[in-house]
Amino acid sequence: MGSMSWTQFLFGFKGRIQRMYWWITSLVVLVVSGMLSQSLEFWAQDMGSGAIDTGTGDFEPSGSFAIGMGLIAIFNMWINFAVGAKRLHDRNRSGWWLLWPTLAMILAIILLVIGLAEPEAERAKWFVFAGAAGVVAIALGIWLFIELGFLKGTPGPNRFGPDHLGQPQSDAKI
Repeated sequence: MGSMSWTQFLFGFKGRIQRMYWWITSLVVLVVSGMLSQSLEFWAQDMGSGAIDTGTGDFEPSGSFAIGMGLIAIFNMWINFAVGAKRLHDRNRSGWWLLWPTLAMILAIILLVIGLAEPEAERAKWFVFAGAAGVVAIALGIWLFIELGFLKGTPGPNRFGPDHLGQPQSDAKI
């Protein structure tokens, strides 16, 4: 993390971070946001602020509790995009690469909705296109997960900043 502040680390999109920081942050954000969401849901249920979905049997908070859960989701997404962008910078890639799986999934959903709006005889081709876009989104997501979590950063400085692991020195003594 180097000289980066916590605010820059969690919410900024500039700089580079190592795999370890990406893993730790991703797991901590997952656990904390899950705990906060569950706490809000239990609290909403206890206060009777929501309803049970008859189709799934799940409790759905309403009002300020639903807004709170939405804010948790936004913070979760923002932090994950911020640390993901910095991790991609460590690989000498633009943070914009994070959008490809999301865009492919949005395309799949749009194609699915178009298919559902078509007459039943015409739906099959749209469902095939939606399925293909979904497969592309999953493949891009797997690639991104490998890129972020398993591949080493570029050695030395790159266009996004210095290497936080440091450069081996030719005059170092053993």
